[in-house]
Amino acid sequence: MQITFCGAARQVTGSMHLLTLDNGYKILLDCGLDYEQKKNFHYSPPNSFPFDPASIDVVILSHAHIDHSGNLPNLVRQGFGGRIICTPATSELSYHLLLDSARIQDHDYRKNRRKKIQTPKPLYTEKNVKQTVAQFKTVPFHKPYAIAPGVTLTFGIAGHLLGAAFVQLKINEGGKEKSLVFTGDWGRANAPLLKDPESLPECDVLISESTYGGRLHRPNIDPEAELLEFVTSTCVTQRGKLIIPAFSVGRTQSIVYTLNKLARKGLLPDVKVFVDSPLAIKSTNIYSSYRNDLNAETAEFAHSFNDLFNFPNLQLIEDQSDNFLLDNYFEPCVIVSAAGMVEGGRIQTHIANHISNNYATILIAGFCSPGTLGHDLLQGRQTITVKGRPMAVYARIASTDAFSSHADANGLCFAISENNTKTRKTCLVHGDEGNMNELSVLLKKNGVSDIFIPNRGDCVNI
Repeated sequence: MQITFCGAARQVTGSMHLLTLDNGYKILLDCGLDYEQKKNFHYSPPNSFPFDPASIDVVILSHAHIDHSGNLPNLVRQGFGGRIICTPATSELSYHLLLDSARIQDHDYRKNRRKKIQTPKPLYTEKNVKQTVAQFKTVPFHKPYAIAPGVTLTFGIAGHLLGAAFVQLKINEGGKEKSLVFTGDWGRANAPLLKDPESLPECDVLISESTYGGRLHRPNIDPEAELLEFVTSTCVTQRGKLIIPAFSVGRTQSIVYTLNKLARKGLLPDVKVFVDSPLAIKSTNIYSSYRNDLNAETAEFAHSFNDLFNFPNLQLIEDQSDNFLLDNYFEPCVIVSAAGMVEGGRIQTHIANHISNNYATILIAGFCSPGTLGHDLLQGRQTITVKGRPMAVYARIASTDAFSSHADANGLCFAISENNTKTRKTCLVHGDEGNMNELSVLLKKNGVSDIFIPNRGDCVNI
């Protein structure tokens, strides 16, 4: 069999890897949008697949995030008619994420047309999304599932997001069994809400993410203490507003859950907390319905208080017409809004309203790709452009890795090297070149020898 690396090769986004068996059967691991191809990532060329979509037999989806799932409706629109296999929670989250992506594309396209800006049509529509979701086949964790004669799939817990899985494939070719493991995105231990990632099984080939391959999280970080410090220093001491850009799925739930824990302990200052993201609200409801997939501490909290996310000062802003509540709210408060990289979404309005306010804090709580507004803020620029307008940066710009859902270099190294004695080849994807190279050096120090860092289009024969 042969693996072709079609995306997330020496970059973070656009996860897509093609496995072609000796009999011609084709398995696609993930089908994500490439944020880094263009700043307006959803306007990538519509015929961007390096293969005929109709030739793919099955897709295996590791988790719901758009850089892993977001090109699926485009694949379906161009002729893919097979199954898309994922966990039940991933199926539900993906539906809402993909609908949101289609709506954003349509909105931006219409807006640019009104401004007479020539722009490609959206990659897909809501109709394409619904057709895509109809092709989902859900498989629970730990249950082997035969996807084709001689090919068995098992999902393990990756700990990165609700429903996020690593993929184990056992493939019998010519009477000989070969095995492949794909990490998807690998979570960190002791994260809010989520179970710890499980040990990776031995395999012939491992395809591993490397997002933070050259980075270490701060040791023994306490998300509650970290968040409380930012709320207190901004909302109590400065009487200002704490603005938190956060991914609607995953990051927002971790932050709101942590604020709820502080509130239940009587530690959270008496300030309003606004969640301004319809997608985050829908996703939070899904998190609540999959309590058995969350960690033991979360289960105990839910048993004690019967709710993971609601507390008295929490206010959800779902309808955009209700934004006047925020525009006319002048008291100190916390605003959690998407998108996490500050590329589009309602967060840009909040950034524009407060970026030049000395009393405000913009708290970046996750990874921001180069070229995004979030990345620009983290670089310490004195002027940024928001919604086409240059604006001076007077607000405090801060960052935290307390809510990072990716394992750091040590976490990745441990996961990869723990059962690596029989792994013939380790392929590093989903990371920039610097992080990949640093992780490669660390892995070699820990006994992992055959490491391959592919370029887009590179192939490996097994």
